[in-house]
Parts: sequence; structure tokens; C-alpha cells
Amino acid sequence: MFYNPKDESILKDGTTLENVPSASKHVHFNFLNFALKENATRKGKYLRYRNDEVHCVEEIFSRGSMMCNAIMSRGYSNILFVNHHNDHQTHWILDKFSGRMVDVMPEERSDMHTFPDLNVISQFIPLVCRVYGYDVSFSMTRSPEPKHSGVFSGVSEKFSLDQKSISCSSQYKHGISGWTLDADNEEKFDAVVFLGVPMSDPEVGFEEDQVRETFTPYCTPDFEMVDIYYGASYSSKWQNGEAKDFTPHIETAFTIRASWDEDFGGKEDRPEEFDIMDRMFSVY
Repeated sequence: MFYNPKDESILKDGTTLENVPSASKHVHFNFLNFALKENATRKGKYLRYRNDEVHCVEEIFSRGSMMCNAIMSRGYSNILFVNHHNDHQTHWILDKFSGRMVDVMPEERSDMHTFPDLNVISQFIPLVCRVYGYDVSFSMTRSPEPKHSGVFSGVSEKFSLDQKSISCSSQYKHGISGWTLDADNEEKFDAVVFLGVPMSDPEVGFEEDQVRETFTPYCTPDFEMVDIYYGASYSSKWQNGEAKDFTPHIETAFTIRASWDEDFGGKEDRPEEFDIMDRMFSVY
């Protein structure tokens, strides 16, 4: 599964397909690529986001729209994206022999040795949602700690995403206590989407009720929590929670991609990619 610069269909409002012109995709691609280069140059920090096999900007727009389509097909109207930024993470590409690469390489990448860090890629879902024109209200958390902003903060400013950010007490991790959001004047959210958020303590883990209690003050009574995370499975995650079936929404995302990308094929031709995306999403 690779980036295709052609005109693209997206699920704009959960039910309606709309075209994103190739020219627009090209503009957004170049602007993000420039923003990453500029940020690294201005701060004098090394950032490995591309090599001979993987270009993370391509991955952001290739996978980001599919993730957006899956989320939109759930019918949410006001989303809180909870991100997890780490300015000290200078490598956005995984080696297939590293411990963090927990899957067999997809067949079309079998001769490659690297793969995008999908927890980094997921951080850009709000960006794709904005520039591709998805018809949904959303906000993002903004941590007060400088080490949790960095390149993402610079990119957010370039794309005017900073206008959609809400201050919080600290960068959120699953299992922490006392976390708060400055959202007294915000409309209640009907979905909280966690973007590559790790656990505070993997050995202890966390319970579903604990997370729900943390976000209940900012959400509608029937809000859903969508956890998007790439990594090894832990029995300590979402304890006492009953996951909902999100696979049909992954299928929707793959069907939409196959409708405009003749090189894609679909679920049957990309079984490894389907399994990866399906396991990345859990909904409560």
C-alpha cells in the first residue's frame, strides 16, 4: 500500500463521497514536506522521516485519509483528538527487525527493511481531516510541556491547526490520574480519539472505566472512545471494557480506497495491511 497522487474519494461527512483533486493533494504534500524540513533546519535537530524506502509524508496522506474515512463512517460530529507528541523521537521509521515492528512486512514491501512508525503517522490524522475538508468538528489536546510539542507544534501552526487545540494539564497517557482539559466553553464531544497514546505503566495497565471517568466531563453521555495504537497487544489495556466491532469501518475505508486507486486492489489484495489497520483500532 503506497501513496497514490491521483484524485481521491473521501467519506466527507460519514455518508457522502467527495473528490479531493490531485492538484490539492500535491499542494498539501509539498507544504507538509517543506514544514518538516524547515522545522528541522530551524531547530538544528535531526529528524529521520524519509529514506530510500519510506517517506513519512507519503504515508501520512496515504494512510491518514483511510483512517479518517474509517472514523467518519462511525458518524461522529464533534471529535476530541488526544495526541502523544515526543520531540525527542527523531526516528519516524522502524526497522523490520526492531522490537517495535510487531508484524510481518506486507507482501508489496517484502524486499524492504523499514516501515513507517504508525503511531507517528496517526498523529497527523487531524491535519489530513482539516486539509482534505472532512465535514466534522474537532479539537486537539495541547500539552504545556515543551518536549511534547516540538515539530508537531510547528506543523500545527503552519496548517492553522493550533486554532483547534485545547490546553490540558499534561500530556495524556492511559492510566494517569488527575488529568484535566480546559474545555469549559467547548461543545461536548461525542468521540474521543486517542492517537498513538501509550500507557503510563504497562505492568499495571488501566481500566476502561478509569479512562471514561477522565473524559466524561467533556463529552456527551453516550460518547465513544477510539484507541488508535500500533504495538504489541497487552492484556492490561482497557481492563473490564468490552470492545465494539470496528472491523466493518475498516472494510469501508478499504472499499473506498479500492474505488479510486487501481493499484490498491482492496482487502483481499492487501491482507497484511488490513490486519494491521484493524488491530490498530479499538472502540469502547
